[in-house]
Amino acid sequence: MNIISTVGLAFSSIIEHPLRSALTSLGIIIGVASVYAMLAFGDAAKAQVEESLNSISSRTMQVWPDWNRRRSSQSRPQMPFTEQDAAEMRNIPGVIASTGNLQGSNATIATDTNDVSGNALGVDADYLKALGNEILLGENITYADIEQKAPVAVISDGVHNRLFEGQNPIGQTIKVNNVSFIVKGVVTKADNNISFGNDDIFAWVPLPLARDRITGGNPFVRNHVSSLRVVGQLGADLNQVEDEMDVILRRSRDIKSGAPPDYRIFSSRAWRQQAADSTKTLSYILAAMGGISLIVGGVGVMNIMLVSVSERTREIGLRMAVGAKGSTVLIQFLTEALLLCAISGVIGLLIGFGVFKVTVDILKLTFNFNPNVALLAFSSSLIIGLLFGFLPARRASRLNPIQALRHD
Repeated sequence: MNIISTVGLAFSSIIEHPLRSALTSLGIIIGVASVYAMLAFGDAAKAQVEESLNSISSRTMQVWPDWNRRRSSQSRPQMPFTEQDAAEMRNIPGVIASTGNLQGSNATIATDTNDVSGNALGVDADYLKALGNEILLGENITYADIEQKAPVAVISDGVHNRLFEGQNPIGQTIKVNNVSFIVKGVVTKADNNISFGNDDIFAWVPLPLARDRITGGNPFVRNHVSSLRVVGQLGADLNQVEDEMDVILRRSRDIKSGAPPDYRIFSSRAWRQQAADSTKTLSYILAAMGGISLIVGGVGVMNIMLVSVSERTREIGLRMAVGAKGSTVLIQFLTEALLLCAISGVIGLLIGFGVFKVTVDILKLTFNFNPNVALLAFSSSLIIGLLFGFLPARRASRLNPIQALRHD
C-alpha cells in the first residue's frame, strides 16, 4: 500500500465520525494553541527587552549625591560633582558620552510677546548625545560655546511651538529668567526615563552661563554640576564602566577604598534584565501548562483509536486474511493518529497565532513571528500523535486474523 492510499484511508476513517474526531482533536488544538501562543509571547517579550537593554536609557549610568551616606568625618555639608569628573569619565573605554548638568528652580522662558514656565538647564556638548535627543533645527551647544561663555540656547520643540508658533526661531532672542540668549537650535524631547516637567518645556544654555547667571555658583567647588550622566556604547562592559566611574569619583572626592561613598550610581540594567528573566520564566510555565493540555489530548487520541480498533476488528481480520501484514496495519492506524493530530496542530497554530497577535497588540509589543516557535508547537502535536497512537496501532497489528473475523 502506497503512502497516498494510506493517507486517503486514514482521512476517510477520520471524516466518517466527524463529531468524535472533532471532540478528540479539541485537546490537541487547545494544547498546540497554548504552547505556540505562550512561546511566541515569551519570544516577543524577550526581543522587546533585548531592544530595551540596547537603548540609551539602559546603557546610561546616572550619578546623584547621597548625603544620607556621606562620611561622618566630612567637614563640608555638600560636595557637588564637577565638570572635571565628567571629562575624566569621557576617557573611560566603552563610554560614548559623559556629561554634567545644572538644573535650577522653575524658570521663565520668554520672548518680547510671550512666555512659558519650564526648566532651564546648564549643559555641555555631550548632553544631547547622552539623552538621545535629536536636533530638529539649527545646531547643538558646542564646547567652543562653553569656553567662550557664548549667550546661546537650545530650546525644546515645546518651547518652539508655544513661543514662536511654528516660525523659525534660529537667531531669535529669548530670555531665561530675564537673561538674554540667542536661540541656536531646537531639540526633541528625550525618549528616556528623564522628565523635564511641564511636558517638554525646557531650554539648555552653556554650563558657565547657567552657573554664573541662572542657578548660582557654589562657594566650595569650582565648575560644579548637579549630577553626572554616562552612556556606554553597544556591547561595552557596563559593569566595568561603572567600576571605573567609582574609582574616578572616589579619587576626586578623597574617599578611601572601603569607606561609604556620598553618591549613588543609578542604572536600569538590573531591573530590566530581571524583567526579561521573569517574562521568559513565565512564558515557559504557561507553555508547560499548554503541554499538559497536549498530553490530555493525547490520552483522548489513544482512547478513540482503541475504540476504532475495537469497532474495526472484523475489517482488520479480513485484511490480514487476504495477505495484509501486521506492519501494514500498524502503519495504517498510526497514520490515522498522526493525521488527526496534524490537522489539530494546524488549527491550533492558527488559533494560537490569533491569540498571540491580540496579546501583542494589547501589550504594545513588537510583533515578531518566529518560525522556530511555530515548528516546535506543530511538532509537539505530531509527537503526541506518534506516542499515543502507537499502542492502539500495535494492538491492531497483533490481532489474530481468525479471531478477528469471528468478532461481532
